[in-house]
Amino acid sequence: MDIGVANPDLDTIYELLSESRRRYVLYYFLESQHANIDGLALQISAWEQDISIESVTEDEKEAVTLSLIHKHLPRLADHDLITYDQRSGDIVIGNDFDSVRSTVIRARDTESIDPVVSNPTESFLYSDPLADPTDTE
Repeated sequence: MDIGVANPDLDTIYELLSESRRRYVLYYFLESQHANIDGLALQISAWEQDISIESVTEDEKEAVTLSLIHKHLPRLADHDLITYDQRSGDIVIGNDFDSVRSTVIRARDTESIDPVVSNPTESFLYSDPLADPTDTE
């Protein structure tokens, strides 16, 4: 969703970074160009609890997924830091991410965050819309 906001100003950047889950989304994208909501929620759950991703329960991952979908991803997308495809669950870096990259790096460096654990992408990024099976053109 683009609301026409130019590069975020300093107050906006720090307001966005004030929520740990939004910070974690941005930390993830320091090391990756794209993510799927399930893999991202799994990694954030592990970071929040300081455990391995293998130790995260389905309930914990689901709670993070819901907060990302309904609260955090829309806020980041409003400022074009990420782009989120609700249909596929794919997330990619937004056009303005590089304008906040150095601030996100400084924030991550003050927290003890483990590196992103590589997860295979669970969907194809921005796949073509499903075709109607009755359409024979």
